[in-house]
Amino acid sequence: MAPRLDARSSRHLYPQLGLGGQTIRLIELAPADFSALPIHCRLVEKKLTPALSYKALSYSWENGDGTPDVAIYCNSKPIYVSANLHAALRRMRAPNAVVRIWVDAICINQQDDAERADQVGMMRDIYQNSSEALIWLGDSGPHDDMGDWIWDNARIDGESLRGTHDNSNVVQWFGDKRDMPKLKAYFSSAPGDERAFKFGANRCDIFGIFCVLYLLASGVPVDKIWHLRHVNYSAGIVDGLNAIMEKAWWQRIWVVQETVVAKEPVVYYGKMCAPWRLLALAAVEYDTSRLRDNIDGFFARLNSGQSLMQFTRIVMEIESTRRSWEKLEPMVPLTVLRKFRSRLATDPRDKVFAVLGLIRSWGTEKSGQAMKGITPDYTIQDDKIFFKTTVLLIRNTRSLAGLAGTLQRNAGQSSMPSWVTDWSCPPTVNEHIRLSNIQLYSAAEYLVGSVALHGQSILETQGHIIDKVDYVGRTLENGQGRNRTRHTVLEWQESLPTPSEGIDGEYSLQTAFWRTLCSDLEFVQYADRSAYVREFRRLPESIKKNEAYERWLTVDEQSHRRTSLIGGIWVEPTSGELETESKNAFQYLLECASGGRRFFRTAKGYIGTGPVGMKVGDSVAVVLGSRVPFILRDGGIPRRWCSGQEARVLFSERSSYQAGKGAKAQNHETTRCYDSHRCHRVIGDAYVHDIRLGTLADMRLSIFARQNISTSTLSHIHRKRNPLLHVPIHRRTPHTTNFDFAFSLTFTKRASSTMTTITLKSPAISVSLPAGFSEEQLLSFSPFQNWLQTLTKSLSLQHTNPKHPFHEDPYALRSITVQSYDLFGAKRVGFLKLRADVTNSAGEALPGAVFLRGPSVGMLM
Repeated sequence: MAPRLDARSSRHLYPQLGLGGQTIRLIELAPADFSALPIHCRLVEKKLTPALSYKALSYSWENGDGTPDVAIYCNSKPIYVSANLHAALRRMRAPNAVVRIWVDAICINQQDDAERADQVGMMRDIYQNSSEALIWLGDSGPHDDMGDWIWDNARIDGESLRGTHDNSNVVQWFGDKRDMPKLKAYFSSAPGDERAFKFGANRCDIFGIFCVLYLLASGVPVDKIWHLRHVNYSAGIVDGLNAIMEKAWWQRIWVVQETVVAKEPVVYYGKMCAPWRLLALAAVEYDTSRLRDNIDGFFARLNSGQSLMQFTRIVMEIESTRRSWEKLEPMVPLTVLRKFRSRLATDPRDKVFAVLGLIRSWGTEKSGQAMKGITPDYTIQDDKIFFKTTVLLIRNTRSLAGLAGTLQRNAGQSSMPSWVTDWSCPPTVNEHIRLSNIQLYSAAEYLVGSVALHGQSILETQGHIIDKVDYVGRTLENGQGRNRTRHTVLEWQESLPTPSEGIDGEYSLQTAFWRTLCSDLEFVQYADRSAYVREFRRLPESIKKNEAYERWLTVDEQSHRRTSLIGGIWVEPTSGELETESKNAFQYLLECASGGRRFFRTAKGYIGTGPVGMKVGDSVAVVLGSRVPFILRDGGIPRRWCSGQEARVLFSERSSYQAGKGAKAQNHETTRCYDSHRCHRVIGDAYVHDIRLGTLADMRLSIFARQNISTSTLSHIHRKRNPLLHVPIHRRTPHTTNFDFAFSLTFTKRASSTMTTITLKSPAISVSLPAGFSEEQLLSFSPFQNWLQTLTKSLSLQHTNPKHPFHEDPYALRSITVQSYDLFGAKRVGFLKLRADVTNSAGEALPGAVFLRGPSVGMLM
């Protein structure tokens, strides 16, 4: 929380900083012993340059325990700070030297929105230029065993145990051989009655968990750490990790940037401190051990699996980003926002603002200029920030990838369009891993289509409906253990259609089911171990049987045996190393692919996994610009009128051409829309498997070029059936669709190989028309008439203007071929895709691909 200052006191403490001038404030902590109170400091203004020496504090403003604020003296004036910040400043003081630190709550005038936004924009540079980032997790609690008894019992001096920290009240860990005296002192001691009397049954062995983290970081497998198995040590060590992980720092969004860009982050918990790299190495070793070894048995006895997995997941999320940052890899907005979406922020806008410093590029405009991103602005409401972010992500990725993921929203954001991501709403566990694998699919065969924004709610695109959902299973909860997960999977399996419902034998049905569970992926543990990134890849189509799934599904008789306690050490039943690793790998794959998701079946027999919010009656839709299908729902509103609202093209397959030297492509196309639309709400992304064909139905529109399939498109919310004619790949064109709070698509027909030729009267041009498309329909389509008139007038300038660059050998329109078209009802044309043959006498051609769109009729809300 901010210092308790009124406006007058704030002006005296915070003279106006020049905005945009790279000036910051620092606090200088006056020297004092740890016990000396109150804390005294002074604020100084400094230019942020590489030569400036200071430390930067990374902490949580509140620690969630409700403790009252504490007074410190800044520039001889009392200000109140949170108890957690007070504990951090007290621990960071040195007895004989001034300590210069940057602390956001004190160094930024929190009552000045303009200064706050300006300083927030500088935070990346502030932490990156600091000599050391001090990660303050929090102070130790009354049940925390910090290892004080070791100094009393060990036969070595305290200096060897504490390390070389300039503060005698800090026990320093290094992550190398300098820590050996501490480990020897701990492992050679026996748990005595003194500690049992002091801490009781709730003892949290903080010193012990630091020893365990050291061993893991040194490469010792988790199941080989003796103290984690011993009944007299294990519970206290695990409780120590729980105490550390309960601190609010691990869940806050701002600490991500602060840790990623820092040169030397150091972690503090009470008097203990250790380099961040020690925690990172420990996390990756545990992650490897968890997949390789049979650790579920004794961890189940300790109830420690959750805290260790939470520790590993959070640390690896940050460390993998640190590695990417150090390698100067592209840090794209969508990846960063998704990766840390589960973090918390007091101000919802900070769910976006806090990671902006990690984004190196927002993309490039058609003109070649850098795309303008988001800048912190606390005068804008959070729903407007989320809307702007989603629109920018659509433009940045030139796709609808940003619509995938959790689209549920908190109560305060219920008025936002369904396709806008509420970044303040937490995602499911491992969602960012699942979404990072979307790039492995090609639902629309890489067809991009176009997307237009109507006003502030409707999003227009193209696509078609696959089918309606007629069964939805219960959610596969994350972290519920293998047995409960298996029970949910078996329940899903019971809902499968029988082979008589169009499945080509029971074997292909089972193959489709297990491929659906893992989203047709397999897990590759660490393709690049140094990057701390786990990798997945698509399963080969030739694999019909998954032995790992069958092992995972089978209940091992040995698992019914109780984990044995032999000599005070937990010993679990042994099993083959390869068998154990394959089971663990499939469990992890299942958690990433289907965790927090629901299994569903459609009326035509498709199966898949989708968002928690889906229900029977929803539609499964293929959408151009997305690599995966979407679950859509009737918008609930008969029609939505645009009433002259601005319709702005966010991206399109089309390019705008302008003849002449120095021509530039247009960045945006904006028109006014006066049409009414039927819309669908976007519920979320889905994985769909075609169990009738035994092939993936991940929105592959190439089926139009390979098979004659009767399907339907989203049009006016109600579904119309019409055969999709065979179209050569080079003629494939999407049908028009629109998004708003919902989603709707237009009814599409494609050109066949049978063409008829007509000759226009003015100008006298031959036009090839596909079967089923008449001359009357062509001439009644006003966008075609407007385009033809504009093109004819433009070409005529070559003859009338002697200075025209093409005057000597002018280009002429020779012929037109209508490649595909879209109809609404019997006659109304939705769009035309055509090719214009524009050449000169030398046979040189101008770009001739043309896409003409009429009034929109289907939308997403």
